[in-house]
Amino acid sequence: MRRALTLLVAAALLGGCGGGGSSSTRLTAKDYAAKADAICGKYKQQTDSLARPADLSDLADVADQVVPILDKARGELAKLKPPADEQATADSWLKQFDVIIDDVKKIRDKARDNDTAAVQALARPALKHNKRANQLATQLGMTVCSKD
Repeated sequence: MRRALTLLVAAALLGGCGGGGSSSTRLTAKDYAAKADAICGKYKQQTDSLARPADLSDLADVADQVVPILDKARGELAKLKPPADEQATADSWLKQFDVIIDDVKKIRDKARDNDTAAVQALARPALKHNKRANQLATQLGMTVCSKD
């Protein structure tokens, strides 16, 4: 179980990086991917420095640290404006990012309740959500944001 929980936290860390945005100038596909990857790289360094959870209590503590990092990354990524022809994909990606943040919060809450079965049950769909986010990131040309 510990390996699965560690993988889940790692998957949720930056799996959903991306988004639409409100900047006034649309970026080229290459610039959008590069800027998004730079943002993901910055926040990935922060999440990589977090301790790996050894038990459910640790998992809840790590999740508490991960959520604000994900929120900050999402905020920066949402400011990027993708090319018009990639807007729908970028919007889907940002929505997936929101789902992943919600997944981490749910897992944190169940870990805090010391409910191993619920954490495991939540981990399965969370990993699927992460996989979908990675697929969208790859479609958008990202390399850093599309990896766990």
